[in-house]
Amino acid sequence: MNKLISISKGTVTCRFEALGTINEITVFGGFGQTLLEEAAEWVMQINNRMSPFIPVSDIARLNHNAGLKPVTVHLETLQLLRKAKQMSELSNGAFDITVRPLIELWGIGKKQNYIPSKREINKAMRLTGSKDLILDEQAGTAYLKRKGQAADLGGIAKGYAADEVKRILTESGVTGAIINLGGNISTIGFRPDGAPWYIGIQNPLAVTGEYLGRITCKDDTVVTSGSNERFFMKDGIRYHHIIDPRTGEPAQSGLLGVTAVCKSSAEADALTTAAFVLGMERGVKLIEQFKAEAVFLTEDYKVYTTNGLTNRFELVPLLQRKAQ
Repeated sequence: MNKLISISKGTVTCRFEALGTINEITVFGGFGQTLLEEAAEWVMQINNRMSPFIPVSDIARLNHNAGLKPVTVHLETLQLLRKAKQMSELSNGAFDITVRPLIELWGIGKKQNYIPSKREINKAMRLTGSKDLILDEQAGTAYLKRKGQAADLGGIAKGYAADEVKRILTESGVTGAIINLGGNISTIGFRPDGAPWYIGIQNPLAVTGEYLGRITCKDDTVVTSGSNERFFMKDGIRYHHIIDPRTGEPAQSGLLGVTAVCKSSAEADALTTAAFVLGMERGVKLIEQFKAEAVFLTEDYKVYTTNGLTNRFELVPLLQRKAQ
């Protein structure tokens, strides 16, 4: 794994690629690079066990043996599969890691403005449903009941990895750090100057790096799902990469983006996807069920926050004018 380590005035930063994205971990307080290398190596191990694109990974073997036989997986994979299945149940199927056949069918970002037929969508939908994911914790196995089914932990694995990095750093005595795994942000303590962290929320209507607003954080995780990452426009409709498992099509929930703020990055990862699919009214109820907070951006450019963020979220002036 290629890692770039930079050290400056008691600050150590490790930058590396894993989980299909660029990741950055920054620690304050005089900790050495060995700790960050350990954390980065653990993220890569998670990647190697859970990526569907690595033929020998747990998830690739699970998919390859769908409808054939259970496969033995690492304990961490089994635990995350169980968590993903729980999130699917609690969101009434709005979050579902078995939607991979639909994701491949649509191919948002890979196929040129391709819109599959209803027949194709219905065929792919018959291969989805987390109820078909059978986990045997005593045997340490996972199994997909029907041939052609496929799981993808992409909607929760980065969050899990961020939680694991935070655990490693905290157990080593780190009291100030920021973890950025491809936009999944997790914080420890305060900034070096004693101020809280200010985490920017990407404006889904703008280029990467232009923010909707910012949230003050201490020991929180901040995760955003939006329709800006991969999409195309056709006949005035935005076709994006967040698939509604219940319809087999890109979610049309009236939202452009959802940001969740809570303690668990894995939960935040899944919650943002589920809330985006459910829409704001039902999404708020799900967020509250997990004692989390959230920011919603609607298709008519209005911004809403849950009560706990009233004094912690600040709109940037540009979008504030647009929203009005």
